[in-house]
Amino acid sequence: MRLSLSLVAAFTLLTAAPDARAQAYRDGPPPEHRIVYRDLTLFRWNPLGLITDGRLTYRYRLYESESVALRDNFISVGVAPSLSGAFARIGPTVEIQPASFLQLWGLYEVIGYFGAFNFLQSFPSAANANYSDSELSRRNGLESGDPLKNYSTTGTQLILGANLQFKVGPVAARNLLRVGRPDMKIRGGDRVFYDIFYDLLVGDGGWWYSNDTDVLVQGLDNSLSVGLRWTTAQALYSDDHFAPGDSRPSAPGAIHRIGPVAAYTFKQPDGAAIEPTLLLVLNWWLKSPYRTGQDVSQGVPYIVAALNITGDLLSPPIKPPKTPSQPEPPPPVPPRAP
Repeated sequence: MRLSLSLVAAFTLLTAAPDARAQAYRDGPPPEHRIVYRDLTLFRWNPLGLITDGRLTYRYRLYESESVALRDNFISVGVAPSLSGAFARIGPTVEIQPASFLQLWGLYEVIGYFGAFNFLQSFPSAANANYSDSELSRRNGLESGDPLKNYSTTGTQLILGANLQFKVGPVAARNLLRVGRPDMKIRGGDRVFYDIFYDLLVGDGGWWYSNDTDVLVQGLDNSLSVGLRWTTAQALYSDDHFAPGDSRPSAPGAIHRIGPVAAYTFKQPDGAAIEPTLLLVLNWWLKSPYRTGQDVSQGVPYIVAALNITGDLLSPPIKPPKTPSQPEPPPPVPPRAP
């Protein structure tokens, strides 16, 4: 790799967001029009979950550039379905990526809980609500009609996000920030509910945030990436989420976990219909209302094992062979799991 490209790449932000809708082009700018998909299927432990989360979007390239820092730009619209044994979510999504290093996106989803696997559970107040795994399991075992039993319901949620990523030599870093506002049809008299997707007690009609920061080292062929992930998340309560006389300091605070992450991508040519990535996350809880010894031992890790499949549904244009003066840019960082 020539020095000129190395200096550019040292501050180039990578093209694949942690929950990337499809792979970025590695060999030159992408075509003007793309239809891309991503399906992330994962098994999760502590909390338990088996989830498939997908995206199908149309991308329109905003401008053409040979610069690695700028060329993966687009605006896109699409649909975002998600399914587990406890819930289903689907809704439209919009993404704006003005340059390879930054993506802004929004999702408005309709959510349906099936009343299975201990969910949905809601509570009268954010203060002193017990949403531990043990309590959720106990409530799931109550007789039908019991006012404390989990139940099926529907609602909507707005999620806004910003993805930022860069690479210096073999070291890549990225940050994914999400903020959300749910509006669920919860039980009369309840003000908050437990969202299993983010492991948060969230206020109905209130905001929450979740942030993932990864630092990764990539192998020589950039197929293997290993590194460290720090996750933090918190529900932002208002007075509406507390019963009269409740103490606000007794509401849950931010959660934190940290640990290694590894991913291996079976690299395919640009525009390929299928490019799979295997992902493993092994984190430990630093702060949690119930996962640092209160209900689950702090020695029990948060585990994610996932398969991420991305691809293009339109045939890529035929490109002339690459010359020695066109060195290959750094590949995208592997996808993120929830």
